Amino acid sequence: MKSMIAEPETRQKILFAAAEQFRLVGPRKTSMQQIARHAGLARATLYLHFSGKKALYGTLLEEVTQSFVDEVKELVKSQKSAPRKFKDMVQLTAATYASNPVLLAALSGDSEFSIEHVATPIMTAYGEAILGPLREMLTQGIAESSIRKIDVDRTAYLIYELGNHLLVKELAGQGTFRLDEILDTMDDMVFNGIKHD
Repeated sequence: MKSMIAEPETRQKILFAAAEQFRLVGPRKTSMQQIARHAGLARATLYLHFSGKKALYGTLLEEVTQSFVDEVKELVKSQKSAPRKFKDMVQLTAATYASNPVLLAALSGDSEFSIEHVATPIMTAYGEAILGPLREMLTQGIAESSIRKIDVDRTAYLIYELGNHLLVKELAGQGTFRLDEILDTMDDMVFNGIKHD
């Protein structure tokens, strides 16, 4: 009978402990020893799974962004109208960012709670990955006549860049208005601008 935790379980335990420590004091101030202690593992066990703190931090960001992109892709496949998909995507984005301070810090460029040179390429790849589903939703909306004919690539880019910036700013506590008000206004502004009359 094995007394050791299965490898995937150990890896997830490490990632969970790291996320908690990063959330509390930031990745720069977190040591591998603290993560090991929080996970209830020997520090050497962490190094069997991750080459160091930067690799662990990068893996956390990659996993959360890939999981989010996968959720959005599932939303695109749903039978909902394009405007409904966009509204659901905004709510999903807000919920994901709000529940993941490590991701939010990486998106906002918070130098205390992110490792910028690790986060930047991951956040760039995330932005590129999310544009695909956005383009698909716009294309579906044009096909179903809920969205007027527009430049899909530029509109997807604009929605992502503006929406992401506003959402991050509001969730980081740097905004002027309540998040729900901003989301409602953004939804109204975008769809009154692109919807088909």
